[in-house]
Amino acid sequence: MTQLMVFVVVALLWLLRLLYLLFFPLRVLIKTKAKPEATEKAPLSVLVVVRNEEENCHETLPHLLSLENPEMEVVVVDDFSQDNTLSVLGLLKQRYQRMKLSSLSQETRYSEKLSQNIALKSAEKDWVMMYPVSAQNPSQDWLNEMDKKTVDTVLVKVAYTTVTANKNRFNKLYRIENFFQQVRSASYSLNGLAFVYNEENVAFKKAEYFKLSGFGIRVQEPYANLELVINRFIRKKNVKLCFNDKSILTKQVAVGHSEFKDLVRKSIRIEKHLSKWKQFVLLLDRLTQVLYPLFVVLVLLVTFRLWPVIAILVVVKLLVFMVIIKILQKRLNERKLFITSLVFSFIMPFYKLFFRWSFNRQSQNHKWKNRR
Repeated sequence: MTQLMVFVVVALLWLLRLLYLLFFPLRVLIKTKAKPEATEKAPLSVLVVVRNEEENCHETLPHLLSLENPEMEVVVVDDFSQDNTLSVLGLLKQRYQRMKLSSLSQETRYSEKLSQNIALKSAEKDWVMMYPVSAQNPSQDWLNEMDKKTVDTVLVKVAYTTVTANKNRFNKLYRIENFFQQVRSASYSLNGLAFVYNEENVAFKKAEYFKLSGFGIRVQEPYANLELVINRFIRKKNVKLCFNDKSILTKQVAVGHSEFKDLVRKSIRIEKHLSKWKQFVLLLDRLTQVLYPLFVVLVLLVTFRLWPVIAILVVVKLLVFMVIIKILQKRLNERKLFITSLVFSFIMPFYKLFFRWSFNRQSQNHKWKNRR
């Protein structure tokens, strides 16, 4: 009887994980396939918040400002830089009429959110988008994708963002975690559970930000910024996914252990601010990821004679997962991540289980100390 119950649990977990692959990541592949669309434009304000980014402002902003679109404006806010960033921006302002420039005059708490608020208030176009100043050579195709006119019901356009690959192991881990996060949010959005993990390369209607009075009490959140506001109004019916090679932004940033951990921390904090139903589905997703391999091992220990059946189930699910991930990574130009992604997808749920517990415990201790 015990053997039968264990096998039934394994079969149920296998079915849940397979259905997840078919109705979530696979749906991203099918629904985001490039299709011919109208070329009419929706004027876009590109918002850039910088802090001590002298080199990036000098090297990367001219590429953005030189893209061909007379309707696009670029709003840059300097977040109290201590290097020559503001001087570089001043010179760029003289060269490019489409650029607006503002700055914070002193150090303040939550300065990045305040700078974003300044940028949003300065923007004149209906559509706005946060742009990473470290983005490398944005193409004309990227701009043409992101400022396409959409149907009136669309309020958010979500595209993919990554970092430049190098041989650093944490760079690879960061890219894999970033890939799975963005695919997860895209797949949830297609299933009526819309949210984003990343504010960059996401265009949205500016009016929605002001309808919600901006950040409000969420201004005190340390790990997330505009994601907190976007997730309050994004819905399946008002989001358009631009998951193709034309709309990708690639950032040139140094990524180490702390950046990888911050990426995970940020995802945990963003999930904390989602609706209870979305949190429940995410929890179910995490639990089945952890329990599935554990019960596979358990059923082999309890009833080893069933190993052929278990092997078939495991191989079928693995093949489906491999095909979906391989095609998605190719579409999003995430090269040389495939094998590592397979290992990562097996180990990471267990790592995150401990990391999430540790991080939540630290957050509670910090909150308790602040109340004393």
